[in-house]
Amino acid sequence: MPLTWSQITVAFKNAAYTFAEISIALELFLLGGTGSRRRRDQTYQELFQQHPEKKKKTIQLIMKIKGQEIKQGVKIPNQVDVTLKDIDLIISEVLNVKPEVAIDVT
Repeated sequence: MPLTWSQITVAFKNAAYTFAEISIALELFLLGGTGSRRRRDQTYQELFQQHPEKKKKTIQLIMKIKGQEIKQGVKIPNQVDVTLKDIDLIISEVLNVKPEVAIDVT
């Protein structure tokens, strides 16, 4: 079941993230789905190849979450790898969504 805006617990008045940052996190969440790690990684890499600006925004968001400041005018290289662990960090921190594991024992 996809996440909707009503399920995200963000109060924009005191939000630590901008609407644009929340939009990036939501797009990553919706795009990743529930596939295997390999499929999710492939999906994200395809997104970043087709839209390099989204990769740069994702890297900036990762750095913000980790407490690293980016100075204005600094160029972010395209060779930086964005891992699934980084994307999961974005989703959990920005959207307040914790990963769930469903185990079916029959």
